[in-house]
Amino acid sequence: PTGKSDDQPWTLDLSSLAQSEFSKPLAPLYEHRRRLLALDGLSLATAELDTGGNRHDRGWIHAWTGNNADFAARDTRSTSASLDQLIAAHIARPDRLPSLELSVDAALEAGRPISYNLGGVRLPAESTPLGAWERVFGPASSGDAVGTRRRTTLDFAYDEYRELAPRLGATDRARLESHFGLVQRLGHRLEALATLACTAPARPAASFEKYDKRFDAFTDIIAAAFSCDITRVVSLSLGEMPTAEFGADKISDKVHKGIAHYIYDDPKKYAAMTDYLQHHARQVARLVSTLEAIPDAGGDSVMDNTLIVWGSELGDGWHGYGHYCPVLIGGSWAFNTGRYLYWPHETPAEMRVPPQILAGGSTMFSGLPHQRLLVSVARAMGLEVDHVGLKHVRGQRGDFIDLSGPLNGLTA
Repeated sequence: PTGKSDDQPWTLDLSSLAQSEFSKPLAPLYEHRRRLLALDGLSLATAELDTGGNRHDRGWIHAWTGNNADFAARDTRSTSASLDQLIAAHIARPDRLPSLELSVDAALEAGRPISYNLGGVRLPAESTPLGAWERVFGPASSGDAVGTRRRTTLDFAYDEYRELAPRLGATDRARLESHFGLVQRLGHRLEALATLACTAPARPAASFEKYDKRFDAFTDIIAAAFSCDITRVVSLSLGEMPTAEFGADKISDKVHKGIAHYIYDDPKKYAAMTDYLQHHARQVARLVSTLEAIPDAGGDSVMDNTLIVWGSELGDGWHGYGHYCPVLIGGSWAFNTGRYLYWPHETPAEMRVPPQILAGGSTMFSGLPHQRLLVSVARAMGLEVDHVGLKHVRGQRGDFIDLSGPLNGLTA
């Protein structure tokens, strides 16, 4: 908005704006503006300070774990768990799925691996709506006679182990006890899922020609999974959308390497990426509307008891980390929603920018470390934490940068 300073923090009430005053990417969320927190003034500063690997991998690991990437193995790892897994460990039901990892894949690039366990290993994501449906609703819908006997089989195996245990050493006993603990929990979960009294959405098609249709099929599965309390945490990673679906097929057949890399070189590609974000915003708006339409306990909707965190691995398609602008939707039990918040870039970390934007290709300062957003989200979901991932780092000039604590101004 006009008349606002870049040098001071400020807040804008979204309810007072007309839809024409919303930015093009945020405009599709206008009807949900009372639920929004648009955050302007953050950065992925620690990803810039991390070393090794490529900027995509560093970005998606820092964005969701708040910690450094580990490039020592064949598959990039994190050095701590991602936000979704920290929350799942705190709020999951023991007889349900702790979390659900989904990816709207496309022919060009799959969705990013954004979920990491406590050991820093990425969790596999289900990339087809049919596969996700079968995982969520399959145990209750199959009528599989073998499935109903799995728990009995596990109990039989455990009885055999108990007879064998006295002949094992302490280390082997501890290892098998841990293994059977996991197996018992799995059996309990399978049994609970098989006896669900909940209406499942229709089984989706085996494949969808359109990216949009895949997104909507996942939306229905997420909504039903929340409504039935099958899981309380879902991560949905978005793979590369075909350019024809947002009207950019005459520019390139590839979003990532054909358009996003060149937003500061070609005005048409800059405009195309704006259209790309707007199309994703329409999809997110449909997800919110779907959750709003489902009643939840206490007369609320499922969306009234949901917090969506919409972010990315980068601040722009050029691979910049400097301007990271995530959006929160929901979470009104913890946040004062319906606002646009801005903070000045005062963190003493140098950030790469295109030389067309700034001579020398580097800024002296960055936005607030995004780890504070992760802390705010974790606290909103009941975790008592003062940091997520890294607790502090030093900038390129040796300045101490504190990454702990929540973002100021979000709470109700």
